[in-house]
Amino acid sequence: MTLVVLITGCTEGGIGNGLCQEFVKRGCKVYATARRVESMGALQGCEKLALDVTDQQSINSTVQRVIDEVGHIDILVNNAGAPGVGPLLDIDLDAARQCVEVNVFGLLAMSRAVAKHMVKRGSGKIANVGSIVGYSPTPWAGIYAMSKAAVHSLTDTLRMELAPFGVQALVIAPGSITSNFGKNSTNMVSVPEDSLYLSVVKFIYARANMSQGPNSTPTNVFATYVVNKLLKRFPPRYITYGNNSFTFLLFYYLPFFIREFVLSRRLGVNQLKSIANK
Repeated sequence: MTLVVLITGCTEGGIGNGLCQEFVKRGCKVYATARRVESMGALQGCEKLALDVTDQQSINSTVQRVIDEVGHIDILVNNAGAPGVGPLLDIDLDAARQCVEVNVFGLLAMSRAVAKHMVKRGSGKIANVGSIVGYSPTPWAGIYAMSKAAVHSLTDTLRMELAPFGVQALVIAPGSITSNFGKNSTNMVSVPEDSLYLSVVKFIYARANMSQGPNSTPTNVFATYVVNKLLKRFPPRYITYGNNSFTFLLFYYLPFFIREFVLSRRLGVNQLKSIANK
């Protein structure tokens, strides 16, 4: 039987788009979604649908369309994501709320809509895209890291709650993967003139684009690795892959003072000076 895969956040040049292409190569029936169908570009071999993961009606109609057409969903990949970059004392709160709304509640809403169909069949996989910063947060990306840590925690709970019904839940934790995310993150950065962090603004912008360096893992390489894991009968609970992924896993296990020492120097926090009593 042909596997049916539904993927969110499939904009051209991103991880979701790459995953679509890889699943198609494996002979799967793929439903690719994004807020705007045209943003998926020339993606071939997929059914392309408009979907806004922050709109419950959009979620319900999209999931129901897939069920009506093919009867079931074998794999849901919750990849749609929003950036959340900037100092915690400066970041626009509406932008912060949007990041959490998309990355956490949008993911949960999609999982709820699809899981009920999987439970009826007694099988299915829900793969939620977290991040290596879900293991270890960094300066200047606290909101994004918070949202991805929530994805990891949410998925761990979902896995336990769905296991009795034969449905699996797992985390995909990308490292630095070639995508549009660095550009999107950079575009959202706004450091006010009275910011405490104005003297290190170059580090804030560098953090926004940190995942898109010359050593970033190509999207197709990442997609091949992830799909290989997802198509196993029993995939791992966490699929962590890509440049910098080992480093951040190591940070997770190291004492806090080591992590903070390294990241503070890498991202310019050590260059800040106290202004108390000045």
